[in-house]
Amino acid sequence: MIRRRPLDPTVLRFLIVGGGMAAVYALLASLATTHLPWPRPVSSGAAWVLCIPPGFWLQRRITFAASSPHRFALGLYAATQILSVAIVSTLSFLLSSGAFWPDLAVHLVASALAAAASYVLNRRLVFPDRPHG
Repeated sequence: MIRRRPLDPTVLRFLIVGGGMAAVYALLASLATTHLPWPRPVSSGAAWVLCIPPGFWLQRRITFAASSPHRFALGLYAATQILSVAIVSTLSFLLSSGAFWPDLAVHLVASALAAAASYVLNRRLVFPDRPHG
C-alpha cells in the first residue's frame, strides 16, 4: 500500500494567497490590455508590478509566516518577480488579442506559470526554512 504524504501547509497557503493575487492580476491585466492605449506587454507588466507590494505582504504574513525572511527579503522578492513579469509580458505579447475574455484566460495561464517559478524561488531564497536547533 502506498502511503501519501499530506500536502505541505505552506503550499496550500501559497495556492490560496497566490490564487487570489493571480485573480487580481488577471482582472487588472485584462482590463489594462483591453482599455489602455499602451502595448499589451507593457499593460500586463504594469498590472503585475502593481501586484508586487500586496503580494509580498500577503506571502510574508500568511504563506511563509513560519519562515525567517532573508535579510533582503523585499528586494529578493521583487527580483524574483522580474522573472514573473518576463513570463506574463511574453505570453501577453504572443497570445493576448485585446478582447477581454480571451485575454483573461491568457493572463490566468501566465500567472499560473509565473506562480510555479515564484514559489520555488521564494521558498528557497526569500523565505527559507528556519534553522532547527
